[in-house]
Formats: sequence, C-alpha cells, structure tokens
Amino acid sequence: MTHSRRILLTMTIGISICILDTTVMSIALPAMQSGLHTDLAHLSWALNIYTILFACLTIPLGRIADIYGRERLYLVGLSLFFLGSIASGLAPTVGFLIAGRALQSVGAAIVFPASMTIGIQSTSLASRTQAIALLGVTQGLAAAFGPTIGGVLTQYFGWRTIFLINLPLALAALGLCLHLLDWHHTGGQHETLDIPGALTSMLALFSLSLLLIKGNGWG
Repeated sequence: MTHSRRILLTMTIGISICILDTTVMSIALPAMQSGLHTDLAHLSWALNIYTILFACLTIPLGRIADIYGRERLYLVGLSLFFLGSIASGLAPTVGFLIAGRALQSVGAAIVFPASMTIGIQSTSLASRTQAIALLGVTQGLAAAFGPTIGGVLTQYFGWRTIFLINLPLALAALGLCLHLLDWHHTGGQHETLDIPGALTSMLALFSLSLLLIKGNGWG
C-alpha cells in the first residue's frame, strides 16, 4: 500500500468517529435517561450541543487549520475529541455529559475539515476523484450506521460504550498520524483569518442549527 493511500485511510478514521457521533446517541437516549436519572429535555442537549457546535465551528476552525498547519491542528482536534469521549463515557451527571459532548464537538470541528483536506491533497490529481468518493462514502456510512451501532453497544455493553468505543479509534488515528503526516508543514504563511466573516458564519450557522433542532419545540 502506498504512503498516500495509508494517509487517506487514516483520514477515514477521523471522519468516521466525527460523523458517527452525530447520530450514535439517538437510539441510546432512553437508557441514558435512566442511567443519569434525568429527563429527556435536559438529555437532548447532549445530542443538540454536538450538532450545533459542529455546524457553526467547522468553517472557522477549518480556516484556522489552513493558516497554522492542518497536521498540527488535526492532532489537537483528535486530542480534544479523545478527552471529550472520556468525559462523556464516564459522565456522572447530565451536565457533565453535555460538557463532554461540547468538547467532543470542538475536536470534531477541527478533525473533520482537516481530514477532508489532508486526505484529498495526499493523493495525485489522477486519483483525486476516487479519494473524494471514498471520503464521501465514509461520511454517509458513518451517519447511516450510527443509530444501529449505538443500539447494539447500548444493548450488550451499556450506553457509556457508545462514547468509549471512540478511544481506541482515536488512539489509532493519533498513532498513524504521528507516523505518516508531514509535521514540517506550517500552513499559509501570508494568509489571515477573516474574523468578522468567521463570526458572521458562526452566528448564522448557530442560529440555523438551533432553529432546525429546537424551532418546532419552541413554537
């Protein structure tokens, strides 16, 4: 297997765990509600916070990674996702779970766009269409199988495993990245972050995501 192919497959791990965690909780909510002794209204925010932050932070954090080095920010994102998964899996209260999910989401907002860019740029122009297709299929499968995986893990191993299962995957991705990626790349030396634009996009995406998720419930 070529070096570029190994990098591309490594990027599918990061994409898988980021997208998987957008849907993996849905089937486990009743078990989590019982285990944390909380109501569905509060618990739903553990699901919503991930989706909302992921949506509104992906573009600005992806841009920051472009400026300061995708490989370095990718490592930071995986580390945050790893820590958020531990916090979520071991959460004693629903508030702690929501905080863990928020940390997961910040990590995912770094990992997801960086995975796409690193994976695509690691391949030759002739193979780029196949790389995009593989990364796209990975996203679709992770989202589609999230509820099924969550249900199986919850039924046989407990709801906490839907978060703890991320740990070996994130560690594997970290180890492979340290071995495969070029850590001398520092991003665009003369590029700058459009702060007003970033804040505007974050506000717009936050508002849209919140509306889509809670608009009906709030009337």
